[in-house]
Amino acid sequence: MTARPPPTTAPPADRLSCDEALELLTHSSLPELMQRADAKRRAMHGTNTTFVHSLNINPTNRCENECELCAFWREEDAEDAYTVTLDAVAEQLRAAAGGGLTDLHVVGGIVPHINIDYYEQCFRIAKSILPDVCIQGLTAVEIDYLARQSGTGASEVLSRLKQAGLDALPGGGAEIFNPAIRRQICPNKISGDRWLKIHAAAHALGMPTNATMLFGHIESPADLVDHMDRLRRLQDQTGGLAAFIPLPFHPSGTRIDVGRGPSGMEIVRTVAVARLFLDNVPHIRVLANYVDRKLLEVLTASGVDDLGGTSQQERIARAAGAPDDHRFVSVDDMFTFVERLGLTPRLVNSVYTHVDGHAQASEPDTSAGAQTGSPALEEALHKAGTGERLSAADAIALHDHAPFQQLGHLAQAARQRHVPGTDATYVVDRIISLTNVCTAGCCFCAFHVAPGDDRAFTLTRADVVRTTREAVEAGATQILIQGGLNPDLSLEFYEQLLGEVKAVGDICVHSLSPAEIADLAEREGVEVRTALERLHAAGLDSLPGGGAEILNDDVRQRVSPRKLSSEGWLNVMRTAQDLGLRTTATMVYGLGETTAQRVDHLMKIRALQDETGGFTAFIPWSFQSPHTALALPAQTGIDYLRIVALSRLVLDNIDHLQAGWVTEGPDLAQLALAFGADDFGGVLMEELVVSAAGADYTATRDDVVSLIARAGLNPVQRTTQYERITDA
Repeated sequence: MTARPPPTTAPPADRLSCDEALELLTHSSLPELMQRADAKRRAMHGTNTTFVHSLNINPTNRCENECELCAFWREEDAEDAYTVTLDAVAEQLRAAAGGGLTDLHVVGGIVPHINIDYYEQCFRIAKSILPDVCIQGLTAVEIDYLARQSGTGASEVLSRLKQAGLDALPGGGAEIFNPAIRRQICPNKISGDRWLKIHAAAHALGMPTNATMLFGHIESPADLVDHMDRLRRLQDQTGGLAAFIPLPFHPSGTRIDVGRGPSGMEIVRTVAVARLFLDNVPHIRVLANYVDRKLLEVLTASGVDDLGGTSQQERIARAAGAPDDHRFVSVDDMFTFVERLGLTPRLVNSVYTHVDGHAQASEPDTSAGAQTGSPALEEALHKAGTGERLSAADAIALHDHAPFQQLGHLAQAARQRHVPGTDATYVVDRIISLTNVCTAGCCFCAFHVAPGDDRAFTLTRADVVRTTREAVEAGATQILIQGGLNPDLSLEFYEQLLGEVKAVGDICVHSLSPAEIADLAEREGVEVRTALERLHAAGLDSLPGGGAEILNDDVRQRVSPRKLSSEGWLNVMRTAQDLGLRTTATMVYGLGETTAQRVDHLMKIRALQDETGGFTAFIPWSFQSPHTALALPAQTGIDYLRIVALSRLVLDNIDHLQAGWVTEGPDLAQLALAFGADDFGGVLMEELVVSAAGADYTATRDDVVSLIARAGLNPVQRTTQYERITDA
């Protein structure tokens, strides 16, 4: 690489100012911001989505800087402190030969015994063993240390390392440039100005670099904009930054007094603003191992065009608590992920040289964001915007052709028509899984077992009462008793159980799905109305909407042929509501149904609500396929936000829409609050049915309150019937 001449292109006339960027970061409509950033990304890169296949070598976890923000470094005498010898480096590289690596990523701590000679030898060994691999290594912090250690300048150190094989600098060590913030989180690290000067020196040598920003700790939104502004000015001068990498802070193991890192909404906002503000930086990269998969999917539609890479043997993010299941373990895994999003995967190296033949590059989409919909779509969008009732055809057009971000913006306006203001509610509840014995045997369920199975369990009434008492003492206002269609449990059993539960204290019994009610009535030889009357008299207060799945009998015959029909489910709900019981409605999508079948479900719910007005809320969630007999691809985070927004627009007669954090995760549930949802659902003290299928998200009451507040909303604890209990 030769020296890089200063760029000559003038900044664009419509460049965002810092004040405009701050406004976008703090007050803009999130769906609109996402759509705008996505249009910018597509104008620059089309559908191309890049990543590397990288091996990480972290020479040591000892570091003289001992930053408060870092969970990786160790004291010199710590049991897990280590230093990797050059022989060990060579062994790692030989083991990786033939694995199709594009990159070697080398960063670590700063200690006297790891000097410039070590890195020169390391890079030469790497090039001899893996000659085609791009070496990206040493942060500006490490370069500065090596310069001081060797008594030379940063440019000389960079020149020596470049001759030894270093191709590019990563962006680490930038953290937040504001000096006041740096003094609190990394007081011994070089200043922001020094970091920028070292990158400028690398650019002068023709060496591209990346830039990072660690966010979600103690910085303010203004600090984030200031940080990006300094990077943009550097890029105007040198043109040497290849990518900007916003890094969500993981507090686990650090010494910063921060309980939680940034929420999903904060991550999406930061990424989207970065794409719009850093108009001269080619790529916006999010490291896949730092975020949940569903959130990562949404980020690809919010300005991100680079997903980091496979990051083999990565230690730093994992030390800070990044879960292993966030990592991509192979190139094929990454290709599949990208292609499922309708994007074009591009395996590159750290200097963005394309190194694979798997995919044809897409052209930039200069028309991104333009309205090119059909007349049917335009009419449906108009009706959604004015609040006019949507037809099934309208809903299908919106589902299949409208940008999901645009649906989100329209759904937020609809949310304000139904639930004005900034309150977002939640309920403190306890789910009690009474039994896993079920004769329905639905192929989408990982919880059930057949009667007589060794894994079968059924709680006693005393077990349920004890658990209810514990929940009431812990502040729960709602109990949801659920289970399978167990032939050993009679209507009389449930009557006795409900009476004993109600005797515990002031608790709403929101229990028994329509399938359970219908099964009880059939086995007892009584009408559904009679069964409901007896259960209501015994203490049943309201019915949850479970068992709806998709209210289309073609789908139900395929996935749950022994469960009640669509009309059977609706009849139980109609009867319950006629008796004065309020109920909720659900939809489990992703069961292989068509768009028309999804819309059919929504239309049936809306029609019954027109008739009875008995539904308090609607809750959509995606099918979780692991451990079930139904092998279907997982629905994406984008799919979820689309369904939430569409549900709000179609169900114009149901006030409340719940975000499903149990299946989608807290980050996506929080984003749903910007796509039409007004309720976070239950703070579950226990959940077994969905978790049996592989969803293992958790959220405490504090988590829920924090996520709602971080969305700019007012957290309100509610009852089952949406009566206000208390703020926060």
